[in-house]
Amino acid sequence: MPSLIRGEPKPLTLEELIASFSTLKIEPAPPEIENTPPPPCPIANLPDELLVPILQDVAVADVGDFARLSLVCKHFAFLVATEQRPWKRVCLGSEFGFTSMPRHWQKSIEWEDLEIQEEADEDGLLISMRELEERRLADAVSFTLSLHDPDVYPSWKHMFRNRPRIRFNGCYISTVNYVRSGQASTNQSTWGGAPVLIVTYYRYLRFFRDGTVISLLTTASPVDVVHHLTPELLLLHREAPHSHLPSAVMHQAYKGRWRQSSALDHPDNTDPQDQESDIYVETEGVGTKYMYRMDLTLRSAGKGTKNNKIVWRGFHSYNKLTDDWAEFQLKNDKPFFFSRVKSYGIGEPAKEL
Repeated sequence: MPSLIRGEPKPLTLEELIASFSTLKIEPAPPEIENTPPPPCPIANLPDELLVPILQDVAVADVGDFARLSLVCKHFAFLVATEQRPWKRVCLGSEFGFTSMPRHWQKSIEWEDLEIQEEADEDGLLISMRELEERRLADAVSFTLSLHDPDVYPSWKHMFRNRPRIRFNGCYISTVNYVRSGQASTNQSTWGGAPVLIVTYYRYLRFFRDGTVISLLTTASPVDVVHHLTPELLLLHREAPHSHLPSAVMHQAYKGRWRQSSALDHPDNTDPQDQESDIYVETEGVGTKYMYRMDLTLRSAGKGTKNNKIVWRGFHSYNKLTDDWAEFQLKNDKPFFFSRVKSYGIGEPAKEL
């Protein structure tokens, strides 16, 4: 028996298993009736030169559907795992990629456009926001291309999975549960002393590609909230004198803006992944004289999923009148976890490269 065990072949690694699919072709479905011709399968006759652009269009429409194509057949699994062109297009595109991650403030907290002329170029001449945005987009594409390096991100697929990024096809939810003591009744005795209350509330963050964000703190559960986290409903309840059901919860939502960190925020840190992990969020506060600032960091929870967790680094309130900062104690607050919402689609119409 020991000799038989020693003679058993070693199981293939994932890379070796994928490589073994390279010579396999797409197999058509078997005939519905025995000894009859099989149904036609035109895609099985397509060469990879034509099949890869089709897969790339699928990736641009929904990168999740593109990844799930690997479950169709072994040849699709080989293309999804090894073909770099669709992954490169996704990384450089604005639909899901890194050119839609703002590294600078692009809007005000109230979602208004910034000043038309914001900063000067190398010659000291003021440039328009449109030209500034084009330059920043070109810099983002150039920086993304430079990170495709064996020592940083050896493949475009590896970059998309591991490089810090915000997801736009859903929202981030923090569920907070804590226990506090209730007031004992004076009319009857309570067994064990004062009653104990379990309090549950939720924090929601939905990010948009233009640098805006919606922040909401409520006791309403996600099933009653996530489908209403839209700019249209926020503005509707902001301007209407009365709440509108069933989206009345948006009456408590705050406008805000966000940006991702870069090397400018961490000049002493040379690791690109650490440089881009932080997220800065600024929102409206209670009343017009306050502003809230959230300092967050992107993390991953679970083995197969990346960038699905946001942890707290700090939470502050700023008084615009007195120029004072106050820090909130994050005693009960928990991390945010990403939840995909199908009604969001890819988040919003993508910007053109």
